[in-house]
Amino acid sequence: MRKILVRPFAIAVIAVTATGLTAQNSSASQREIENVAAFARLFGVVRYFYPSDAAASLDWNRFALYGVRRVRTAEDSAALEVTLAELFTPLGPNIEIAPSLPPTAALGLVDSSLIAWRYQGPGIASSNTGTVWGQRSNRRGIPGSIVKPRRGDHVDMDLSPGLKARVPLALTDEEARTDTPRLAMLRSAVDTVEDPSGRSDLDVRLADTLAAWNVFRHFYPYWTEAGVDWDGQLAGHIANAYSAGSRDAHRRALQLLVADARDGHGLVSDIGRPPQGAIPVQLRIIEGQLVVTATAIQDIPVGAIVTAVEGVTASARIAEEMKLASGTMQWKQTLSARRIVVCERGTAMKVTFALANGAEREVDTPCTQQQPPAEKRPDSTTEIAPDIWYVDLTRTTIAQATPMLPKLASAAGIVFDLRGNPTNIGQWILPYLITAAENDHWMHLANNVGPFGRISGWQSYGWNLSPASPHLGGRRVFLTDGRAISYSESVMGYVADLKLATIIGSATAGANGSVATFTVPSGLAIRFTGMLVTGHDGQAQHHLVGVNPDIQLEPTIAGLRAGRDELLEQALDVLRH
Repeated sequence: MRKILVRPFAIAVIAVTATGLTAQNSSASQREIENVAAFARLFGVVRYFYPSDAAASLDWNRFALYGVRRVRTAEDSAALEVTLAELFTPLGPNIEIAPSLPPTAALGLVDSSLIAWRYQGPGIASSNTGTVWGQRSNRRGIPGSIVKPRRGDHVDMDLSPGLKARVPLALTDEEARTDTPRLAMLRSAVDTVEDPSGRSDLDVRLADTLAAWNVFRHFYPYWTEAGVDWDGQLAGHIANAYSAGSRDAHRRALQLLVADARDGHGLVSDIGRPPQGAIPVQLRIIEGQLVVTATAIQDIPVGAIVTAVEGVTASARIAEEMKLASGTMQWKQTLSARRIVVCERGTAMKVTFALANGAEREVDTPCTQQQPPAEKRPDSTTEIAPDIWYVDLTRTTIAQATPMLPKLASAAGIVFDLRGNPTNIGQWILPYLITAAENDHWMHLANNVGPFGRISGWQSYGWNLSPASPHLGGRRVFLTDGRAISYSESVMGYVADLKLATIIGSATAGANGSVATFTVPSGLAIRFTGMLVTGHDGQAQHHLVGVNPDIQLEPTIAGLRAGRDELLEQALDVLRH
């Protein structure tokens, strides 16, 4: 490999700081986008998998900001090569950046004295990674005999056209402790970078983008199911960061990144936003229309169709929110309808409605609700027909259901309503429905041993339920739809795979597994799914599929206007015949 000239950091800091304070372009050249993308690709690998002590203790938020300022103005590939070397090679030995890489020797034997990173899926943030739970062998209590690192283990990657990098994934103790004057200068330069928290200037937006892209790239377990070329998405999201000129636009640009991952749990939040509330109506997309399904406003009846919000057509508002939503079509529609009613608390929203008689009504709806009103359903636990009981799992708690168990056990039929999220009753009710103990493994955490989805295996789990008395042995129906997500789908997975009931409605959201949350340099918080969930056979795809009903049925506008619950009617018909 040819030798790279490394300039003194003291000179670079002055020039970069001036550039970072003045350059706020709304667009960027292809060269500039390639520079930032190259830095992003190397950033994530070194941050999460290069096992030196220096890398583990670096302030990566400030380094991200410092790095994008350095690389943005590189005039060509040769200048980018020099800049990347100045940024990364002080962190320890054997990081190589060059137009081409020399051949490597075959991997050595397992060496329990080596230092290497290992992650057990994403989880609670740690001080070293800021994003995912991880440990280094022989540094944080994990012996090398468990991690099993091998001498010479590394990863090669393409950074940009004509530029590659090689990063070691295992170091000796001596290599991991490397401390040089160049490292001291790098630390000093990074320490001079202002705190990016709460800011949304260009370099902070770029730092957020590369930080978020890397967490998904290396730790999101659903790339196979999502079918997304995440590497190909990077340049577009960097370009989005250039054009996001406000804090809210910045948040939306990151939400577009999350949307492209196709993750129903994906969300970007900003604790600095004004308090959010909702107008006092609940909306759903039914028959392609934005329809009122619950209301606390006398002049807006259930079944009214929203035609405009703040002067923007309902179809345009749906399209805007669908673009920002992540996951399946059924979840994107659910989330879009919910987001349309969100507003800043204390304000009002002008909404135009079309009534059943064809008349239109424009209403200034106050933003007073913590949540939209609930749609009309029977009492949460009630005998809805002779010898047929109704239990709404989204409202009934364990304390309320426990004294009702004898009546439910003697019932000829039970309708369980899971059109939404259950209370604490969700898992609790299942032992009363099963007749044999189960030990199915349907939740899976990856053992991440390297970047780009390199894993050494999976740790698999289930709920390990055993039957409880009294057994609810009557005929059973579950109602569900695209509003059932995550924990709801864990419950519905049991119902479907263990054949515990007839399922009526539409597919659930198709997003399940533990949710990991991380914070990007600006302080915006991003959540995503960190656990792989399958069917109870350990194989069947759940992500982006969901639990499908036995009887497909969705509400109609005519049914809503007539005050009918068509899914519940169908459930009663099934139980009576």
